[in-house]
Parts: sequence; structure tokens; C-alpha cells
Amino acid sequence: MQYSKTWLKIALIALPGLVLTAPEALAAKATHKVTKQRQGTFADGIAAVVNTDIITMKQLDSRMRAMEVSGNPVSKEEALSLLIDEHLMNSQAEQLGIRVTQERLRDVLNGIAQENGMTLEQLQQAAKQHGINWDDYVANMAEQVRMEDLRSQVVQSRVHVSEFDVKAFLAQHPTGMYPEYKKNVVSQPRYEKREVIERSFDPKAVAFQHIYIRVPEGASDEEVAAAKKKADEALAKIRRGASFASVARQYSDGAEAKNGGDLGIRMNEDWPELFMAVTKKVRDGGTTGVFKASNGFHILRVVERRGIVNEQRKVVNVRLPDPPQAQLTPREQAARHDGPVEVTDTHVRHILIRVTPVFSDAQAKAKIDDIYQKLQSGQQFADLAEKYSQDSSAPLGGDIGWVTPGQSDPAFEQAMASLQPGQVSAPVRSKFGWHILEVLDRRTEDKQASIRHDLAYETLYQEQAQHVLQDWLSQLRSQAYIDNRLTGQTNRK
Repeated sequence: MQYSKTWLKIALIALPGLVLTAPEALAAKATHKVTKQRQGTFADGIAAVVNTDIITMKQLDSRMRAMEVSGNPVSKEEALSLLIDEHLMNSQAEQLGIRVTQERLRDVLNGIAQENGMTLEQLQQAAKQHGINWDDYVANMAEQVRMEDLRSQVVQSRVHVSEFDVKAFLAQHPTGMYPEYKKNVVSQPRYEKREVIERSFDPKAVAFQHIYIRVPEGASDEEVAAAKKKADEALAKIRRGASFASVARQYSDGAEAKNGGDLGIRMNEDWPELFMAVTKKVRDGGTTGVFKASNGFHILRVVERRGIVNEQRKVVNVRLPDPPQAQLTPREQAARHDGPVEVTDTHVRHILIRVTPVFSDAQAKAKIDDIYQKLQSGQQFADLAEKYSQDSSAPLGGDIGWVTPGQSDPAFEQAMASLQPGQVSAPVRSKFGWHILEVLDRRTEDKQASIRHDLAYETLYQEQAQHVLQDWLSQLRSQAYIDNRLTGQTNRK
């Protein structure tokens, strides 16, 4: 399972669908019938009964909405089947004692944060901003990791892919993949009929504020120019942020000046045609420019319009989003490439100081800085790695062997790629903590054959694993009491 999905999708899919455990037994051992009390309490809200637990209709609806938001819509029956399987798997994990360590969970969360370009603290803040409870999110991620560990345990003991199987597959599919794998098919546009309500506003009345700069009858050109200048000054003040009312009191020659230029509200037909024409494209709260009439210069502010909202219902065809196009990984692209695929591996060793709930990022950074100073003073890398590194490679002097591009943490890999053999990096932060790296050597080889071999193995492994998991889930269902209220089917163990 990859944990590089966006945290939001993971949260949306997983949080709403947790199966609630009933506070008392729902079924008698002999008959598995729901008690009278629970029938009366939950009769209209139960989607399914699984052994002694229930799945509510609310949980089912939440899961369906979450799947739709994540781009994977399913039917109600399919969503309920998923919830039933998750419950059965959870019970199995409990029986097998599968647990997720805090260290493992921390690495997963750090990985999700890094994939989204965040620190763990930023991921926590982002969850809060989206209304997602962080403790619930962490608990849910722990459950997802636990379920993946359970699936891995089931599969590993039942799946076997031989070298003969791999060679036979490569003889038919030289790239190590089926020809149709991630082949993008151009689909026809999909449409859905939806009822929409179109609303339109028919204004019937409008309220204005007014600034009037009077031009006397028979005024000279100089008087007209002075009046225009006064109107322009008033408009400039308004546009610099002064209130229309204060400017009207200061500049307007109109009778309404003392009231801030308020003309009140009237029906459209009761206003001068000139007023209606110049304000036709002015939004509510907006102000016109200076305009001239026979009696002088004017500025209007549209206070508000009132009218009738017309609604019309109609059915329209809405185009649905196209399905996402599959993208080949660099390794898959290399497998399909014609000709040799040269890959440069790096022999590297490192020192790791982990960030934990009890050892903060700042503390880990201070520790790695101290180790870096020891390196600069001449102490040996291998000795410091063996003494301080918190990685399993510490007994080997930090040597993790040959690393192929794409195998390691992106930040780790970027730092590694920037070094020449014999060079040591400054401290580097990855999802695991703080590192110091030393590149020991590099080699370049044609790895197309090994890439194709690995892809063929993975393809066959996944095929077998899918069948194994389906058979295993079928066995779990056959051994459980399941009362599916949607289909009306009951399985009594």
C-alpha cells in the first residue's frame, strides 16, 4: 500500500466509515437474533449486523459521500460490502494481535506530509483548517496501516511466484507488464441530466445619493469650467475614500445636500431618464462619474435597487469529469523504452537522528549539528555512525549499500545526487529525521532487464495476492454472522 495519497483524500475516505461496536450483544449465541431492545432503538437506522456489531445507515451514507468526493463513487451495496469486509478484517487483526508501533505510524505521517510539501506540524494545521480532528485522523491512519499489515501477513504465507513463472510471463510480455496496463483510452464525454434553478433579478425601484453643482443660466465659459472643476474635486475625494455623504454636504448645491445628498427611493419610471441611463451599468454601492445636464453637473451614487427575483426550473445536461489518465512511473517508462536503460546507482552511508514525540525536530537538528562538527574536526564517519546513528545500518558504520534512484526518500535522494564520491553532506531533513550522508562510489549499468524482471514478478505477485485475499475474505464471511439489511440476505455461521 502506498501512503503517498493526499492526506485529505485519505481522511475523507476513512474517517466517516468506522464501524461502531454495540454496547451490548446483538445476537444470542444460538439464534443470532437481534434483541427486542435493539430492534426498537435502531430498526430504521441499521444497514447491517456483523457478528455482535452494527453498521449504521449514517455510516454507510458517510462512506458513500467520502468515496464520491475522492473520485471513486460506488453504489450503496458496494459501499456496505466494503464496510462489512473492513469490520471482519479488523476482528481478524485483533485476534492475531497485529499492532502498529508509534515509530512506524510517525514515519507514515511524515511521509504523507512530505508528499504534500508540508512538515508534520503543517499537516496537522491543514487538517484543523478542514475541520478534521487530528487525533481521529492519526487513529484512522494507524488503522489503515494495521489493515495493510494484516493483508501482507495473509498474502505472504499464501503467495509464491517462482523464477519459472517470471520467465514464462516475460516470454509473452517482454516489458514485464500487460500491454493494456495503464493504457489511456480516450473515452466519450459523459453527461448527466440535472435540474437547475436559473434566477434573474428584475429591478423596479432604486435609491440614489446625489451631488449637484449648479451652473447658472447664461453662465460664461469660465463659470462652466469652474463648476466642472468643483465637481471633479468632489469626485476625486470620493474616489480617495471619503464618504459620499460628507462630500455632498461640502460641495453639493442641491436641496438634499444637508442630508448627505439622499434622494430616497423611487420607482424607476419616476426618476429622470438621464439618471436611469447613466446608472444602468453601475452596481449597487457604486458611483457614476461627473455628467452634465442642462442645469449643471451631477454625480450619483446607487444606494440600492429593489425588485423581483424570477426563478425558472430547467433540466440541463452537465458534462461529468473525465476519468483520470493513468501515468507510468519512471521505472515503467524505462521498461517500455526501446534500447538500453542506463541507471546510476550510488553506494552511500549515513547517520540518522530520528524525530520522535519525545525528541523534537529542534533537538534532533541540534544533535545532528553536533555530530557534523565532530566530522569536520576529523573524527571518522563510520565511528560516529556506529555510536550515534539510530538506523539499522549503524553497526555497519552507516553503510546502506547500493541505492537505485527512486528507492529512497526524495530529500535524501536529492542530497545524495548532489555529492561526488568521497563528499559528505551537511545535515539533511527527511521524513525519518535528520541525516548526514557520505557518497562512497557510483556505478552505471543497463538495468532494463532487471527492471522488467522485477515488474513481471510484481505483476504475478499482485495477481496471486488478489485471488488469495478474495478467497480469504470469502472464508471470513462464511464464518461470520452477517445480516445485510439492504439485500435482505443473512449469513448464519
